[in-house]
Amino acid sequence: MTFLFMTFLWFLMLILVIVLFFGVSTLIGMFLVRGVPFISSPRKNFAKVLEVAQAKKGEKIYDLGCGKAHLLVLAAEKYGLEAEGYELSLWPYVWAKALVALKKVKVKIYCRNFMKANLRDADIVYCYLFPEVMVQLEPKFKAELKPGARVISYNFKMP
Repeated sequence: MTFLFMTFLWFLMLILVIVLFFGVSTLIGMFLVRGVPFISSPRKNFAKVLEVAQAKKGEKIYDLGCGKAHLLVLAAEKYGLEAEGYELSLWPYVWAKALVALKKVKVKIYCRNFMKANLRDADIVYCYLFPEVMVQLEPKFKAELKPGARVISYNFKMP
């Protein structure tokens, strides 16, 4: 075989390994936190979410399971919010970090379990999580959120 063909095969294998790595890491992330698969919220609704939350410049928003962080980028860019997100799945986390760097916005993204996040300074908490997870979050919200903090749950009812 020619050198060019062998190089092409190695390149294809490298791409396959990268895709498998991110796919498997995303699946592992889904199951480390029960009931939280990576499903993106529709971006077209993010402005409405921030409107419903009555977001004001300078407030702090947390996105629990932030995915690719599009809501946080919009919140920082257009609404002047201090934004922080938690995402356990590796692929969306890497995407979020790249988006934040590309947009040059001040958004903090962490690749860790949002149950360990300290929400004491939150003005707004956004969640797109299954009801079973929201039930687990309820005591955390009651213990940590300050009076007047708003929790927005997209698509699923709060307990």
